[in-house]
Amino acid sequence: MKRKGLVLIAAWGFTFACQVTGLLADTLAIKGGTILTVSAGRMEDGTILIRDGKIESVGKDVPVPIEATVIDAKGKVVIPGFVEAHTSEGMGQSNERNDFVPFLSVVDSIDPVLDFFEESRRNGVTTIAIVPGNSTLVGGRSAILKTAGQYVDDMIVRRDAGVKVAMQPTNGSRMGHLARLRKELDKAKQSLEKRSKGELDSKESAKPESGEKKQDDAPKPDGNGADASQPENNAASEALYASKGLDVMMDVVAGKTPVFLYCDSAMDVANGKQLAKDYSLDCIFVLGRTAYKAVDLLKDAKHPVVLDKSLVFWESEPRTRMESKVVLPKVFLDAKVPFVFQTGDGGFRTTIGSSYLWYQAAVAVKAGMSEEAALRALTLTPAELLGVSELVGSIEAGKDADLVILSGKPLRTATWVEKTIVNGKVVYDRSNDDKLKRLLSPKAE
Repeated sequence: MKRKGLVLIAAWGFTFACQVTGLLADTLAIKGGTILTVSAGRMEDGTILIRDGKIESVGKDVPVPIEATVIDAKGKVVIPGFVEAHTSEGMGQSNERNDFVPFLSVVDSIDPVLDFFEESRRNGVTTIAIVPGNSTLVGGRSAILKTAGQYVDDMIVRRDAGVKVAMQPTNGSRMGHLARLRKELDKAKQSLEKRSKGELDSKESAKPESGEKKQDDAPKPDGNGADASQPENNAASEALYASKGLDVMMDVVAGKTPVFLYCDSAMDVANGKQLAKDYSLDCIFVLGRTAYKAVDLLKDAKHPVVLDKSLVFWESEPRTRMESKVVLPKVFLDAKVPFVFQTGDGGFRTTIGSSYLWYQAAVAVKAGMSEEAALRALTLTPAELLGVSELVGSIEAGKDADLVILSGKPLRTATWVEKTIVNGKVVYDRSNDDKLKRLLSPKAE
């Protein structure tokens, strides 16, 4: 009897140790679901084993270790987390007053507790590129983040993922806007050439341009106390930021930093293509609503383009006033120009519509895109566009465990996100979503 008790204690101890080890090792297994890997087709009744935030293995006969936490996905569909290639949400504001601020980074403006991130997890979005807004000349640096994390540093996938450049002027003429942009690119190109010859160091790049206020020109102390040194400090600060901005622009013309090039209209696409050619820019074309008219110019684009958030709209012909319906996915499908989606709600999140990536993809399916291609345009294609496909975008061994468990087939209005998993951790569980429960079953006050 005593021996039997010792055996039970040992077994309990082993189980407890395994559970503790499981917690420490963060081992998770998703069993029994239909897995849409995106990169390697479909698998019925498969298992995904996750360890320490990474997908360790995927298959039908994957052994599940005793310490693993198991999620039963029988009757569910498991897909990679959605990747949004371009958004200006998640920040305090999308643009600064000054329209040439390459030294700024969106990272300094991101607030992880904003509702935007909670909504993203609720809708199966696990990776996003946060980019400065379109009302700018050079709006600053973008970043790629996961949608879960207590602090911004916990969320960052890539800190300096690109620079926002807009072809549409915020004020003045397009001619002046483009001339100023070329001036800044010429300056960066010349500085890059100087640096390659060893003729430019960091101190040199920090010097104010001719005509700008120099530190020596700042007002001298007037004997009235601390305020007298303020102009000198401001001049030094401006020179420092000018130096940082020039470094960023040099990386742009060197092709090290991609450009999110916003083109509001067809003529912006033409100008943008010429600019990219003249300065060898690595451009991601972010299109406005009417830019589709230049679709022929984008046929040889190296990367997919980011479509406007309004995928379907009506246009009126100026002379005849005849109205015609424009379906952007069909235009680009017919032209064989690959594309990805973005969302937008004008500040008002709707119950259904362009606020949701899955809805955008469903519109494309209605326009003739296959469901497989639409799911890829939500996952692996934007990951490739952003240069992070080695980490996210498909269900493969070695990639980050960013997964979504759906109640049914993707791109259906009746399908719900049951669980969202980021880096191997469940960050959204519909069964615990009190906000959604209150929305669906409101109680009378």
